[in-house]
Formats: sequence, C-alpha cells, structure tokens
Amino acid sequence: MAMAKRNWAAALLGAATLSLAAPAAAQTRLFSEDSELPIVIEGPIGDLVRRAVRNTDPAPAVLIVGDQRFEMELSPRGFSRRTLGICQFPPLRIDLAGERQGTIMQGQNKLKLVTRCRSGASYEQYIVLEYLTYRMFNEITPLSYRVRPVRTTYRDTAGRRREETQFNFVIEDVGDLARRNRRVALDVQSREVASSQLDPQQAAIVGMFQFMIGNLDWDMVEGAAGEECCHNGKLLAANETSRENVVPVPYDFDYSGFVSTSYSTPPQGMPVPNVRQRYYRGYCRYNDQAQAAAELFRSRRDRLYALIDGESRLSASRRATARAYIEGFFQIIDNPQRYQRQIVDNCRR
Repeated sequence: MAMAKRNWAAALLGAATLSLAAPAAAQTRLFSEDSELPIVIEGPIGDLVRRAVRNTDPAPAVLIVGDQRFEMELSPRGFSRRTLGICQFPPLRIDLAGERQGTIMQGQNKLKLVTRCRSGASYEQYIVLEYLTYRMFNEITPLSYRVRPVRTTYRDTAGRRREETQFNFVIEDVGDLARRNRRVALDVQSREVASSQLDPQQAAIVGMFQFMIGNLDWDMVEGAAGEECCHNGKLLAANETSRENVVPVPYDFDYSGFVSTSYSTPPQGMPVPNVRQRYYRGYCRYNDQAQAAAELFRSRRDRLYALIDGESRLSASRRATARAYIEGFFQIIDNPQRYQRQIVDNCRR
C-alpha cells in the first residue's frame, strides 16, 4: 500500500512537471487569438483545383484581410486528400511575399490552410472537428501546433469558378512552433531518430492524446521510405544536432475517431474494424510516464469538455457525439483494470 501511494504521488508530481515543461515564448499576432478571421483569397482557384491531383506548382494570388492585401503564391498540398480521390477541393499552402510589418501577418511566411474537402454540411463539420482537435491538444501542452479559424471566401480571377465561402483554419508554421518552445525543428529521415531518443514525457503525452482521439494514422519516429520523418508529425530538439529528449509534435487528425470522416479507415494491419475503436500505440518504454500523462489529462478534463461544449460551429448532435467520445476515453483511464488492459498491456514494444 505504501509503495502504491508513493507511485501515485510520483505520478501526480510527474503530471505537474509535464504541465510546466517547455515554457513558451510569445505567440505571433495571427495565432494570439482564437476568434474567427474573415479572409479572401483571389487567384486562379478553378485551375488550382482542377490540376491539384497531378500538379502542386504554385500560382500567384492575393490574400485579403480586412483592408490589407498580401501578395502570395498559392499551391495545392498534402497527399491522401489531394491524390486519392477523397477531396474535390485540395488543402492549400500559402507562401506570403511583400511587406507584412505591423500587420496581422507580421512574422508569417508559409502557412498551411486546411480547407473543406467537399461541399456539404458534413464536410464542414469535419473541418470544425479537426480544428477542435488541435485546440484540445493546445490545452494539454504548449508543444503543439497553434491554429486560427478563418472564414475564407475564394474568388476565381479567371471567372470560371463560382465564388464560395468555407470554414477553414490555418496552422502555425513549424519554425514558429519550435521558436515559441525554444527549440528547433529537425529535418531528419525516417528512423534517423530512435524511439529511445524521444523526450519520455512528451512521447507519453502524444501516445495518450492519439489514444484519446482514436487516431492510428501517425508515427513518432517513422515515415514513408525516403521521406522526412515522421508520419503526420514533426520532431523538435534543443539544436539541429541534438538527439536527446527529442520532442514529437503531431498534426493531421482527420483519420481519427473523434473527427470520424466518411473516408477514414484504420491503417493496414491495425486490429480494429473502424477508426472509432481506440487502440493504444504508445511505446512500452514510456509506460511509467503514461501514468503521469493520464493524470495530466484528468486535470484538463473540464477544459476539454468546455472546448467541445462551446464550439458553436458544431451542430448540437455533433457536439453531443464529440463529447461522448472523449468521455469514453476518461472512462478508460479512470478505471484501473481498463487502463491496464487497454493501455499498459497493449503498448508498442
């Protein structure tokens, strides 16, 4: 009993340490607020959309925010959503040019824009849910991508595509994420960093978060052959050559059970019938830290529920389903037997 109490106290102390880790520097102006920002993109939208499957070359375009205009290059990005017949409208990359000092785009250069994949209410709800997933991870750790919701009006300068407005969001550049947390982003190949070189606390947090949202489409140290590490994640370190306490930071959550898109399926070889069924993929070597991570998540429970309950862009039924899914996660980690069976005994070796 005394040992159990000491272990529990250690877990609580670990959780407190995790919550205080990596004090963040000031955020850039664009990502310092969570209010929805109306923007307009003018450019050859129709041409970009038509050729996105085979061609990601950038095209000149203009970004308009209020009365401010920014020259930029706009290009399709991503792989699955762009090339596998999933989306009719591709994710986009914004590469800003020109003077931005003193504007909301000060400090911004390259931005990922997450767009509505197809027309219709369901696809707009998917974007809101994915945005909400990033926001939930922000509540857990500052070692996470900031996002800003935008209401984007697309105007085709060729006049071949009808003007449309979508709910989208932009994702913080990885360089800003790294600087904000006093680290640098690593450009490494798959498995150039070993799982044993990861920061134990952050690796446990990421594994627990991915389990919470029911995401299997990720890896902390591995990516596709010949491509940068890692699959749907980036690695941060103290400097470019450091390979100690490397921090994994995930992104892309549309294949998670929490978002539950109509096109999401479990990765090949995963022993689950659908993405709504959770399957823990955290490393066994970090099981001790996972207990502290679970306590950290418990301490953020009310904040996570408040984010979901307060997301007015979700329909009432989607909000209820989203909250119920996260409640299911807490039912697991609150139950010692289920925690042991579904997390500790099921970890990745």
